[in-house]
Amino acid sequence: MKDLLHSSPLKAILWILGAIIVLLLVFGLGVTIGARRTVFTGRFEENYYRNFYGAPGGPMPFNQHGVAGEVIDVSSSTISVKDTDGDEHSVAVLSDTAIREGGAAIMIGGVVPGDMITVIGAPNSQGQVEARFIRVFAASSSSPPVLPPLPGTNMN
Repeated sequence: MKDLLHSSPLKAILWILGAIIVLLLVFGLGVTIGARRTVFTGRFEENYYRNFYGAPGGPMPFNQHGVAGEVIDVSSSTISVKDTDGDEHSVAVLSDTAIREGGAAIMIGGVVPGDMITVIGAPNSQGQVEARFIRVFAASSSSPPVLPPLPGTNMN
């Protein structure tokens, strides 16, 4: 029995079984993480308009922490945006700001007046929104729809 426990074939089999168990655990963890990401992405996409533009006919959810609207001017480090209420906002674009159009990352030079954008950020001391993330909907593409107010909602 002692010889069996110290034999090379048994050691090799135990190492292989241990490696298979570790691989199965890693695979299971990957499947679990992938499933959670899929659920999150599905829920996020279902509520995208509400998350970024508010309920139809309701107020914008951003205040000073973000803005959504039409680009009216672009410089090397700022973007001027006119929101759905007609108010203008200044957005500071930092070196680490992520700017995405569709599935691609773009630079600030890819943002042009007329594009619709959604900005997520934080207010700074100059009254601007410091952008952490900007989603661009090109003027030539299908911009996010402006939904009509719900029946019975008062817009004032």
